[in-house]
Amino acid sequence: MDNESAKDPHLRSWSSTDWRQNETVTPVDGDPSDDGLVAGTLDERRSFGARSAAVVLGQVVARETQGAHEVWAHAAGRDLAVTQLTPEPCRGHLLRATLGDMGFDAGAFDGDLRVRGIIDQKAFSLVSVMEQEGVLNQWGHLVEEGDIIAIPPGGELDGRFQGHVAYAVVTAPWDLLMQRAEAFEGLAEPGFWTGPAIYSPPPEARAACKRVLQGCSSLLRALGGGVPSSAVAFLRNELLDGVLTAVAKVQVGGGRRQGVLNAARIVRGAEDFVEGGGARQAVQIEDICLALNISRRTLYRAFHDLLGISPKAYLRLKAMSAARARLLDAGDRPTTVTQVALDQGFWELGRFAGAYRAMFGESPSETLRTAQGDNLRR
Repeated sequence: MDNESAKDPHLRSWSSTDWRQNETVTPVDGDPSDDGLVAGTLDERRSFGARSAAVVLGQVVARETQGAHEVWAHAAGRDLAVTQLTPEPCRGHLLRATLGDMGFDAGAFDGDLRVRGIIDQKAFSLVSVMEQEGVLNQWGHLVEEGDIIAIPPGGELDGRFQGHVAYAVVTAPWDLLMQRAEAFEGLAEPGFWTGPAIYSPPPEARAACKRVLQGCSSLLRALGGGVPSSAVAFLRNELLDGVLTAVAKVQVGGGRRQGVLNAARIVRGAEDFVEGGGARQAVQIEDICLALNISRRTLYRAFHDLLGISPKAYLRLKAMSAARARLLDAGDRPTTVTQVALDQGFWELGRFAGAYRAMFGESPSETLRTAQGDNLRR
């Protein structure tokens, strides 16, 4: 990729569209399809062999994002803790579509993030890495461009996303996944999908999957004013079949199961210990080492190997990112900057505000005002 493309995310193959052309539309009284956001009906029995013929709606939202939390965490059914590891805003773009009981996300961002948590409580998630520049890992395993991460309902995304990353996420209920998997040899066995795994398809299968996901994303952007029911049915089939075709090309036993590597296991254990103690309780490095029964040197090596920083620095960044997440949620759960800072263990409010601005490119009060303003505009 040339140097100019590396500087400007809008010049990239995956993110060349001006995302500001598509905005969230708020429905008004009357037929919701008049707002250009809702599709017509989809006959489930005709399309997927299901018994019901319930009316389902397609919805598309596309927007630019100013931070890591807007990219990952703000979606129904998700419970993700996002920690930004380097300063400056983590800007990007996001397209999110609801296609009946299926979901589709496509987006890109530039930054360095630790992301851990449940991506969907009830649906199966297939995460495709569309573009990658930098280090990506999942459960401590390196992830390459074109890899597919399969996560069962309630399973955890647990990794680091560094540099420029473009991704797509297809979410589908278990019964729908199994219906579509019947067409692929080896994928129809329920045991194949019981555990999280990373699949690395051959180059031609990666390229084909990427074309399908890009094509569906482009179609959704083009149909942003309204998605007809025929398009909803087509997209549901195309997205699932496109990803499953790539997974089916992986040789038997070629998936890397979740088996958390040692460094990732230590970092997870440290996070769990800190979370269990509550945000206000000061945690010492020695406390973590004692709880995990490891030496200080082993703890530091694990954090440096996985995240590139010390455990002390990471815990501070984690608290700062948790503060931002809470401020962004102020539209639904009112709060104050002072309360958020104290809840996350920042006792010197002036230093907290300065560090927050250096990290996220705006003051905590600006984040709070934006969240409150968004709530008023709903």
